[in-house]
Amino acid sequence: MKIIDFLYSVGEFAEYSVKRAKRAIKPIILPTPTKSPPQFKHLKKLVKKPLTVHEFLSLRLQMGFLLYLIVNLTVLFLRLSIPWIVGIAIIYFLYLRYTIVRNWEFFVDPEPYRFFYYYISLISFGAFLGYALIRKIATSIYHYYGYLVLVFIAVIAFRWYFKSKYGRDWTYGVVEEIRSNAVKVFVHDDIAANVKPGHYWVDAVDDLEVGRVVKLIVEDRRLRGAVPTKIIEIYLSSQSSTEPKEQSE
Repeated sequence: MKIIDFLYSVGEFAEYSVKRAKRAIKPIILPTPTKSPPQFKHLKKLVKKPLTVHEFLSLRLQMGFLLYLIVNLTVLFLRLSIPWIVGIAIIYFLYLRYTIVRNWEFFVDPEPYRFFYYYISLISFGAFLGYALIRKIATSIYHYYGYLVLVFIAVIAFRWYFKSKYGRDWTYGVVEEIRSNAVKVFVHDDIAANVKPGHYWVDAVDDLEVGRVVKLIVEDRRLRGAVPTKIIEIYLSSQSSTEPKEQSE
């Protein structure tokens, strides 16, 4: 009887473990948007600046992609087999999809972020996988040169397509301080306008109030990203988000 009871207990534990595993894995494979904002406990310890949820999500995507590149470079350096590259990619893409879909409601403008990170990650995966294959079959250094040219063309084509599909020369900001001839606005991270998050000073215009959402022209600067330079619209309502929902003045 004791052996039977023991086996019965093992069976119950195995069944319980499988159910727990299914409940844990299903949200990762099939994520759904959440209504509760993420907490970013670890990121807040690393970043002392008071960032918004959108900025933390953008930072998480950047750090995840950078880690993905570093891990793959390490795999290539150690000359590990191709299944390593594929396995790492599967884990990373599950993480990427989970982060974007799960927190969809907390991105200021989620679609450009999804498009950018999905496709730049696919290009990176193809580049690492292609290099591993080339290294096995290449008989001349020119094979590597040709491969690098193809990767470069793919990156340039992606950059052009992304800018043509989502790129814009304006963004939104929230007025935080008004002086006689200048206004300080806070601008969210905006991948479509290539603007980094932060506070920017621009020329003052009439009818401004602290808390108003404004539309700003941005000027693209090489190696520095785009910078807001001029207010072109003022929105009637004060919004905590940079996406206005009411008519402008």
